[in-house]
Amino acid sequence: MIRVAYDASVLGMGYLNPKARTGIFRMVEALLLELVAHSNLEIKVISFDSESTFWDNIGTSLYIKNLYPSLAKNFQSVYSSRFNLYALYTHVVTWQRSLIKASTPDRIWLYKSARAMQILFEKVARLDMEAQFHSASFDLYHSLYYPLPSRAITGNISRILTVHDLIPVLFPQFVIPRVYQRCVATLNSIDRDRDWIICNSQYTKQDFCEYTGMDGDRVFVTPLAAADFFQPVTDTALIASTLQRHQIPNYPYLLSLATLEPRKNLGFLIRCFSQIIQDAPALDLNLVLVGVSGWQTAEIFQAARHNPQLRSRIIFTGYLPDRDLSAIYSGATAFVYPSLYEGFGLPPLEAMQCGTPVITASTSSLPEVVGDAGILIDPTQEDDLCQAILNVMHDAQRRADLSQRATQRASQFSWASCAQQTAEIYQTAAANSSQ
Repeated sequence: MIRVAYDASVLGMGYLNPKARTGIFRMVEALLLELVAHSNLEIKVISFDSESTFWDNIGTSLYIKNLYPSLAKNFQSVYSSRFNLYALYTHVVTWQRSLIKASTPDRIWLYKSARAMQILFEKVARLDMEAQFHSASFDLYHSLYYPLPSRAITGNISRILTVHDLIPVLFPQFVIPRVYQRCVATLNSIDRDRDWIICNSQYTKQDFCEYTGMDGDRVFVTPLAAADFFQPVTDTALIASTLQRHQIPNYPYLLSLATLEPRKNLGFLIRCFSQIIQDAPALDLNLVLVGVSGWQTAEIFQAARHNPQLRSRIIFTGYLPDRDLSAIYSGATAFVYPSLYEGFGLPPLEAMQCGTPVITASTSSLPEVVGDAGILIDPTQEDDLCQAILNVMHDAQRRADLSQRATQRASQFSWASCAQQTAEIYQTAAANSSQ
């Protein structure tokens, strides 16, 4: 039996703020649900790394308790209160979650109040809360995102870090300073001679080994998968009602799903869409952009508003709940994802699992995900993307072929396979704890 300390701080953050449920959140959750079923593993869910706090610890415990009560026995808190205030903190965290859920763009003060409340109680907790990680209770520690704790804390047990991409250090212009600093801290936390690394794609492994000089034998690849709830929706009434609920016109549309930020190359997509509409103004087509606003979004919104013809044709939905995504994916004429760099790229895989034709970039890890089941384009050549969109729009047989190949391709990825590969890595790391 291999005893694993599984750092799931990301789940606590996602519990407090649903808009934080990004691809990494999905990965940490899906992998956990598969790993706990392995009979040779004893998974203890913790919230403990170089960045998380007791606040994330409570959020993670509430996530487990409320969403997966059968896993309550798997959660292990590493924090204790000297003055028996843990119950109070739990109530405050729950209250914060309610404020965040109730906040809207015109009620942003609710979100600010929630953050201020956290800052206040974290100051109080510095005098009260104690973190204790008992390394002797585990055979290995696995961080799914944040920097590894120091060896002074983890002792001689094996340490594993999942590296999702190297975007912050390879392309610092694509991230805010805080993300760059976290990536640097994460890479600096690695002991290249003793730790083990998991990457989501061969491309990321190659980037990582080239950047760090780490021996490739200590770096593994476990491809991700789309969640099971992503399925083709053929009920046109359900698609129509979902579109209406989110104020999306029930007309043919191209879809993209991504955080609105420079790396996702959405300004490029909007320019291509604009060119198509300019050349054929009578074309019955909209562009739907799903995702929360990230940073440097001015270009994206300006590109959408610059041309009066586009104002009613480009729809920004913001965050959409998981329950509605399959219908949104399935209703699209095509899913377009011209991202400049991805460590894996879950949205194209989600779209393919829903049977939606995919047009994506021929760069980084995306060809590993899409294979020959989608259309790959140069994300810097507008003519390439425009032509790909027109080809899909005007060729029903082409769409049907891409849809069929998409579902077949997506079926090659599964969380069960990812978990099995991860369990094998755990065995290797545990058996070589001193190496």
